[in-house]
Amino acid sequence: MNDTNTISIKVAKYDGIDRVNLVESNEYGFESLVKATQQVLDKLNLENKTLTKITSKERKETRIWNEISLREAVVNAFVHNDYSRDLAPKFELFDDRLEITSNGGLPEGLAKEEFFEGFSVPRNKEIMRVFKDLDLVEQLGSGIPRILQFYKKESFQFSENFLRIVLPKNVDEKGVQEGGHVGGQDGGQDDRSRIELTPAQNQVFRLIVENPKISRRELAENLKINESAIQKHINNLKEKKVIERVGKTNGYWEIK
Repeated sequence: MNDTNTISIKVAKYDGIDRVNLVESNEYGFESLVKATQQVLDKLNLENKTLTKITSKERKETRIWNEISLREAVVNAFVHNDYSRDLAPKFELFDDRLEITSNGGLPEGLAKEEFFEGFSVPRNKEIMRVFKDLDLVEQLGSGIPRILQFYKKESFQFSENFLRIVLPKNVDEKGVQEGGHVGGQDGGQDDRSRIELTPAQNQVFRLIVENPKISRRELAENLKINESAIQKHINNLKEKKVIERVGKTNGYWEIK
């Protein structure tokens, strides 16, 4: 728990579903585990984009990974990792999933079913105490049951030396992930699947939903960015078939 140490924590991102093409590697280490934990959480929260599902009746938003489960999985990896071999937990992003691997299997004497039921045998009691004092963990043994509210037991992989949790990316019931659209009728209109919007695009979209006659200048003033940036976001929303302009000077935005 020192301000500096020899532990290096990596967050790797791959293009595809295997470890062949590494496209990004971020290193958070040689510092306190508390600081490294927060940095990893910040990075993964950036990756945890909002997916928007728009139908003729409503607009629903969800995240690529459940936020509570993601946080619990990250904190658990740090708290229960076996640091005796100077090995750190590992975080890997793939096109279809996030893998979080901690060193050390289940603590001695703890069965899998006990693990799933929330029985806790802290491997690092001092780290657990510090994390609890800082409210990084809420209650002893609550992390795994929280994760199991959203992910199956099969998401956990056990071996003698490692414990891995695999969080699949959010996929809608028709199997479409992060954008695109599928057929389907709802009151005679297309039912669009989840569409990935950036935070900035989401802000623009929300303002347009609230006021379909809002101008680019008004959008720029609300979001405190220039009109050229607003136009770029509008073009992206139009390309994703989320909005459509009806009329010109005195026109309005139609939500698709």
